[in-house]
Amino acid sequence: MKTEQEYRDSIRAMNPTVYAFGEKVEQVADHPTFAPTLNSIALTYRMAKETEHETLMTARSPFTGKMVNRFLHICQSPEDLIKRVELSKFLTPFHGACVGARCAGTGALNTLYMITSDIDKKYGTDYHQRFVKFLTHVQEEDLVCSGMVTDAKGDRSLSPGQQADPDVYLHLVEKRPDGIVVRGAKAHQSGAALAHYNIVVPTTSMKAEEKDYALAFAVPPNAPGIVHIAEAPAPNARRFLSTDPMDFGNAEYGVHGSTLVVFNDVFIPNEMVFMCGEYEFAGVMASTFGNFQRIATAACKSGHCDLTYGAAAVAAEYNGIDKLSHIRDKIVEMSFQSALAYGTAIAAGYKAKAHPSGAYIPDEMLANAAKLQAVEAVWAASKLATEIVGGIICTAPTQKDFDNPDIAEYVDKYFKGRADVSTENRVRITRLVEYLCGQGSIVPTESSHGGGPAAVQRLVMRMNNNLNYFKRRAMKMAGITE
Repeated sequence: MKTEQEYRDSIRAMNPTVYAFGEKVEQVADHPTFAPTLNSIALTYRMAKETEHETLMTARSPFTGKMVNRFLHICQSPEDLIKRVELSKFLTPFHGACVGARCAGTGALNTLYMITSDIDKKYGTDYHQRFVKFLTHVQEEDLVCSGMVTDAKGDRSLSPGQQADPDVYLHLVEKRPDGIVVRGAKAHQSGAALAHYNIVVPTTSMKAEEKDYALAFAVPPNAPGIVHIAEAPAPNARRFLSTDPMDFGNAEYGVHGSTLVVFNDVFIPNEMVFMCGEYEFAGVMASTFGNFQRIATAACKSGHCDLTYGAAAVAAEYNGIDKLSHIRDKIVEMSFQSALAYGTAIAAGYKAKAHPSGAYIPDEMLANAAKLQAVEAVWAASKLATEIVGGIICTAPTQKDFDNPDIAEYVDKYFKGRADVSTENRVRITRLVEYLCGQGSIVPTESSHGGGPAAVQRLVMRMNNNLNYFKRRAMKMAGITE
C-alpha cells in the first residue's frame, strides 16, 4: 500500500484544472481550500500503515489476495459492513472534517460491483468484467476513488429528460468505437480534485427516453475537459485572511474540499465505462449507493458528535462550569444521540443481505434510519455545545489581537476563564467548537445533505416500514374483523 508521502506526491503530479474564489489554482496540493482535505485523505494512508490500526483500516482483497485499504474493499459479509461503520466512527475524531473522496468512493465501488453483475445477466454485457479489472488496478495501486452521484439537477420538479438545459444532468453526447463522450456536471463532490479516479453513477431513476443519462464510469480528475470549481463557504475565506492556526479551530484538516465538477465533452475509454444506456438500472444503482453511503455517514457524524461533546466538556472546564448538573446533562444527551446513530448503523450492517454477486447490502430501513438519526444528533450537539460554551463562540478575538502589544493585555485579561487556564487555550477550544457547530465550517449542513437529504431517507423508510402488515396486526389485536 502507498505511503502518505507517495499519495501526496501523486496528487501533486496530477494537478487537475481547478478554480477557487474566482482564480485558477496553480497547485491544488498547496491551496488553502484543498490542502486541509489533502491532509485528511493522507491520514487514511498513514494510519493504514500503523500496526495498531491495521485490523480496522485494512482488509484482505479476494481479487488480489493482498491486504488493501478498507476504503477500497468490497464488503463480503455483514462483518465487513460493520467494520466499515466502525472505521468511520473511529477515524472522524482524528480529523474532524471529511475524507469524502474515500468515503463516497467505497459506496460507489461496492455499488458498481453488484449492479454491473445484474446488468450483465440481463443483457450479456461485459461491464462486470471491466469493473473487476478496474477494481483490481485501484487496489493494487492503492488509489483514492471519489464517488460522484449528485448532478446539478436544474429544475428539481423535472426529470433529466425534461430539463430546459440537458447539461444539468450528466449525459452521453457521442458513442465511439473506443469509448464515449460525456457532458454535464456533478455537484458537491467531496475531495474530487484530490482523488486518483472519480467514479460516476446516476443520481436518480431514468425513463427509456432518458437512457443517455444512464451512465456509470471512472475518470481521473485531470482528464481533458474536466474543470473543478471549489466550494466557497464563508469559513474558507478566513483562511485567506489569516495564517494563524488558532483562528481556524481545526487548522490541519477543517475544510470540506468539495468541487463542482464540469465535464466539457470528456472522453471515457470503453474499459472505464460500466453502464451506458441501461436506464432501468439507474434507480437501483442510486439507491444501492445511498444505502452504503448512509451507514458510513451516520458513523462519521456520530464521530463528529463525540468530538463535539469532548470539546464542549473541555470548554466547560475552562469556564469553571463543568460540575454543574445541567452541563453534565447536556453532554450526556449529546453522547446518547451519537450512540443511537452509531448503533443503528451497526445494526444496518448486521442485518445486511447477500447480493447474487457475493457482496452484501446494508439493511435499507436501518441504513436510512441511521442517517436520519445522525443528522438529528449533529444538530442537537451543535445547539447544546453552543449553550455550554457561551457567547464567546461568536465574539472571540483573533491571534493578531493577542499579538498586538496595544491590545494584547486587554484580550488576555477579559477573555480569560479559570485563573489556571490560559486565555489562548480558552479561545482555541472555543474556535474548535465554533468549527464543529457550523459557525466556522459546513459540518451540520453537510451532515444534513451528504448521502441524500432527509426527505429521501423518510421516503425510503415509508416504502419499507411494512405499514399494512402492522395495521393488520393492530386490527387483529383490537378484535376488528371488518
